[in-house]
Amino acid sequence: MRPAPAPGHSGHQTGPAAVPDRVHSGAAALIPGRNLVKRGRGLRIWLFCLGALLLAFLGGQTNPVVFLLTGVLVPLPVLLVGWRVGPRAALFLALTTALAIFSLKPGLEIIKAHLGFGEMLLMGVLLSGFHARGMAPARAIVLTVVALSLLALVYLAGEAALLKLSPQELLAQKTREIMEMVKQFLEGGGSSTMPFGGTAAELEALVQGLLPGLVVANMGLVAWFNVVLVRQIAFALDRPQPDTQPLYHWAAPEWLIFVALGAGFLLLAPVKVLRFFSLNLLIILGLLYFCQGMAVVSAWFHRFSLPRIFRLVGYLLLFINPMMFLVIILGMMDLWFDFRRLHQPEEA
Repeated sequence: MRPAPAPGHSGHQTGPAAVPDRVHSGAAALIPGRNLVKRGRGLRIWLFCLGALLLAFLGGQTNPVVFLLTGVLVPLPVLLVGWRVGPRAALFLALTTALAIFSLKPGLEIIKAHLGFGEMLLMGVLLSGFHARGMAPARAIVLTVVALSLLALVYLAGEAALLKLSPQELLAQKTREIMEMVKQFLEGGGSSTMPFGGTAAELEALVQGLLPGLVVANMGLVAWFNVVLVRQIAFALDRPQPDTQPLYHWAAPEWLIFVALGAGFLLLAPVKVLRFFSLNLLIILGLLYFCQGMAVVSAWFHRFSLPRIFRLVGYLLLFINPMMFLVIILGMMDLWFDFRRLHQPEEA
């Protein structure tokens, strides 16, 4: 047994004194240069993201294709400011952008016309706030989508009451608005052929039956995509942010598979409302299992240390129509096969 070290003399120090971390942080706070540099860097990031948001908005007004592409990335500048500067700066950025857009033509008309842009700004604010609280990315995405969905539901209920429309009539009206946007997007891209090779009437009927699920799934996919991007930007800037778990640990609750099975059986029900509800629920659950399947693929890429260019090509291929269904099936199979070994003991 190793003998215990001899006690030091009471009047002499035998080793380096332990200095609490708060002493170091307090000393760092007294250095004005470091704080000024940090504030200046944060201000530059904030101004850069503000300019990016305003350019994205103005560019989206000139071309429907640019509007769609930039609209997906609206939460990214807000998220980046939230990660690098703080959630309050992200909120201030979103408010400043909204006020700048409102100042172009003050009135209710511009607010109603750009509710989607405002929703994306709010998505970035919510994701930044949840990240600042140390919440896991998967849970932050789910809570953000739930909050935005409830907010949209309240808005639509108020609009239906104001216009004296039934839910079916409001759904048909929103479907026509979406179809008009699809036509503008296709015309802006130089194409007049409807997606999936159908007619406009057939596509409108399909969208009307799937609209609630498509809206929720679209919000979830946009939130997930922006979280992935902001993490990559943070790592590229050598400023990794601590998370409770990486995104390739995404896992849906195991009991959710029974909800999916129940929704599948409801498709056989003779009641139209039940089929409508179950079909939209399956779309939302499909997004959750798609994210889990992407997490499995990401874990495999990470395990084999593939170069970033191969990962990028692989991820893009997974968004092709047939591959997306295979990714969903992979996510569901992960419940039984545990491809990432998340549920095995450490000794295994």
